[in-house]
Amino acid sequence: MKNNPGRFIVLEGLDGVGKSTLAKDLAAHLDAQFMSTPGAAFSGIRNQVLDAFGNDQLAKALFYTATVSSEGIKARATVEQGRSVVMDRYWASTVTYAKARGVTANLDALANGLAMPDICVLITLDEATRLARLRERGMTPEDRETISASFCQAVMKGLKGHSTIVVDISGADRAQAVTRAAAAIEAYFDQASPKMEDPA
Repeated sequence: MKNNPGRFIVLEGLDGVGKSTLAKDLAAHLDAQFMSTPGAAFSGIRNQVLDAFGNDQLAKALFYTATVSSEGIKARATVEQGRSVVMDRYWASTVTYAKARGVTANLDALANGLAMPDICVLITLDEATRLARLRERGMTPEDRETISASFCQAVMKGLKGHSTIVVDISGADRAQAVTRAAAAIEAYFDQASPKMEDPA
């Protein structure tokens, strides 16, 4: 896959499935650029920005939408230069989590102005392992939301609707998870590519 044209690859999934670790490992495996939303520039101020919005979930969703727009432009520019990008979370998370939190505004309409990925991979993991990982790392308020069965189901339904393929990494170690994800992504692009006809 390293010899293929640059691809904009997004990994999505519930908190605790290992998206960030897998995205970094997959980027290294593919010699791709690792990126994430909201982006490195917001790492030190993200919580302050979100706290400033209080309980206004629409404002928070629009903040995340703005970062998706910004990081998407950067990702597409990198891809156009021939290098792939592996993005940890993108538009699917933004719109799906917002809806699960009660936002009724038509956020889907904003997608028309965003750089869309070439593939959106939904990463899944068995629930017992996911919850154990959340407890081990110390749960954030966002992590605690996904313990609710109804919230979790709403998010997963939305993520599935926005995803191209699903890769289950249950029972896999880090290396095996990368192998599974890379193989599934390569298979998708191989299937999507037009087949060359044999010369007569």
